[in-house]
Amino acid sequence: MRGRRNNISRENDQMTKTRQGLIGGAFGALAVLGLTQPLAAQDDKLLMVTSTFPMTSPTPYAESNAQMYSVWCQTYGCLGRYNYAAKEYQGILVENWEVVDPTTWRFKLREDLVRHDGGPGPTTADVLHSYDRVLNDPASIQKNIFSEVETIRAVDDYTFEIVTKKPLASLLSYIFDRFIITSAELAEANENPDEDAAFGWGPYKLASYMLDQEIALEKNDDFPGISADAPDTAVFRQIREAEQRVTALMNGEVQIARLIPPQLVSRLEGNDAISLAQSPSIEPMFLAFNPKFEPWTDKRVRQAAAHSINKDLIIDRFLMGLADKMDGPLGEQQICYTGPLDFVIDYNPEKARALLAEAGYENGGPKVEFMTASGRYISDRQVSEIVTQMMTEVGFEVDLQVPEYANLTAAMRAGELPMYYLGRGLFLDPSEPLSQYLETDVTQRIGYSSPELDALLQQERQTLDFDERCKIVRQAAELIAEEVPMFFMWSHRLVHGVSKGIEWDASADGEIWLSDVKM
Repeated sequence: MRGRRNNISRENDQMTKTRQGLIGGAFGALAVLGLTQPLAAQDDKLLMVTSTFPMTSPTPYAESNAQMYSVWCQTYGCLGRYNYAAKEYQGILVENWEVVDPTTWRFKLREDLVRHDGGPGPTTADVLHSYDRVLNDPASIQKNIFSEVETIRAVDDYTFEIVTKKPLASLLSYIFDRFIITSAELAEANENPDEDAAFGWGPYKLASYMLDQEIALEKNDDFPGISADAPDTAVFRQIREAEQRVTALMNGEVQIARLIPPQLVSRLEGNDAISLAQSPSIEPMFLAFNPKFEPWTDKRVRQAAAHSINKDLIIDRFLMGLADKMDGPLGEQQICYTGPLDFVIDYNPEKARALLAEAGYENGGPKVEFMTASGRYISDRQVSEIVTQMMTEVGFEVDLQVPEYANLTAAMRAGELPMYYLGRGLFLDPSEPLSQYLETDVTQRIGYSSPELDALLQQERQTLDFDERCKIVRQAAELIAEEVPMFFMWSHRLVHGVSKGIEWDASADGEIWLSDVKM
């Protein structure tokens, strides 16, 4: 691959001068895309942020993780984002949208935006070009976001319609902040537009991309309404080890250290130069009991396992209170959460023993294999060891195994794991993840099949009235809680270390929308 971000050596002259002016002094001599040494958070308007996600490609359609969706959304631009404080979707490149009929959504693009290189604002032609790239670019790994979409069609230069295969109430959760819009004009004029003409319409400009190292962004002063207090330059530096993130923050190498595990929070407490930003999370942690394997074919055994687990004890003593207990698939930050469920499986070891006896295990057992990750989620292996002990105390014989994460997830997707502890990943709307794990034959991840649940999941997707849809989602959640193919444990609270002088309200997805940061 040739071009500016592959060679890590060239940069648009205007961007170079701009960023050198912002960084100044000792940093002015650095080649912007050929950073020969790490930047340091010494300039008043330079924000250094830790990243735990891989940075594998300058092509915005070639990555599929929350952070990179956020970065590309803030640079090239996406349709919009979800505001967790306001609990509503807000447009970025679109100014409004409406449901025309059960399978047709109409979107109107803003007309007050200028491309980073001075070119025209986004048009329907750019949307159609981007849709084609998602589906047909050889580098794209985002085709799934349009799995329920029949087509996108033009209405006029600034209006387009998305037509779904069936009524789809959760369309915005699929595409709103994940559908990145790139320029059709620049793609036509450049052989490698992602490398040689990476200009978009977002509130920040892409200044540099160093594969698996760091990404630098510059504020787009032409973006309407962007705050003068927002960072002029922001750098996402990849630091995957939590200890190293804490050390970098304490040494002043970064100003926001994201995702501090409970065991390291005490290192930052009492430090006058650092504050802690905390938020709920939208990533549920769960135990899966695959009904295709004995003994999980028996609902009583699944319920017994759930009754054996003291979630409160684990949260209070091991996770140091930095988790929010869940009684079902949804937490307070997620769409269609309507309060605690009526059916709750609480900690009750006597009930667990009685259910095992009723299922034919009054003399001990059953034997189960339990798989977990190690280091992928907060204290995942240690949590699984505690769960193993609790299940053993009520009569289960548990064989805890810790395979490599890649092997674990491959086996999980193939439906080869009888029991496992994992997180679903961030999700705002419940429709996609519930279908992915629990609707018959959608995937093999758990192997659960229930005609009643299938009907509820299909009905909620096609119910466009919000309140009515949420009633159906609650019915599905109640059924899942009773049938317990998945036992939802908690969502970890997201804790970030922040240098004093930085104002940032952390949100439930853990991502940083730079225009919300004040310096």
